[in-house]
Amino acid sequence: MADEKTIKAAIKEGGKKGVDLDGVSAMGGVQFFNIAVETPNGDFTLLEKVLEGANAEVDESAEERKGGAGGIGKMFASAGDSQLAIIIHVPAALSEKLSVKEWTETVASAVGAEIVEMGEEVSKCKVLADQAAGKFPLKLRDEAIAAGLALLKTKGLIPAGDDDDDDDVNYAEAAGVEW
Repeated sequence: MADEKTIKAAIKEGGKKGVDLDGVSAMGGVQFFNIAVETPNGDFTLLEKVLEGANAEVDESAEERKGGAGGIGKMFASAGDSQLAIIIHVPAALSEKLSVKEWTETVASAVGAEIVEMGEEVSKCKVLADQAAGKFPLKLRDEAIAAGLALLKTKGLIPAGDDDDDDDVNYAEAAGVEW
């Protein structure tokens, strides 16, 4: 079980990611993101805390904005020493564009993940590390994010990245967020 300090760090990381996602979404209209997170280190309890922090209501009176991404579809992937843990959240209002089931199955299939939980809005999947089989959580995290990105592009949910248009600003990159 994670200690209180690590739990707070996971909520804080989620809160910061959430406000970034909310900002990018407001600027560019994108509603789905694939994000690498560090604090959970492959732990589902901490990954849930990251999601909790990201989805928290923004306290406008707070010194620092946190959260605000409850209405945004997101996949958080965390690589630890022993496993890659992935949590996907698709709010009901966005499920017609992309279901949590389709996103989860696509990513899980791409990296050979086991689906641990499949809810209406939230799912979890994992891949255990296996050096002999070449399964390294950090490498798999990048592959999961790439698979999620490919799905979002295919569904037209993020800009395709047309190199001919120099006027497009990559809002996510500017905010340090991976799609």
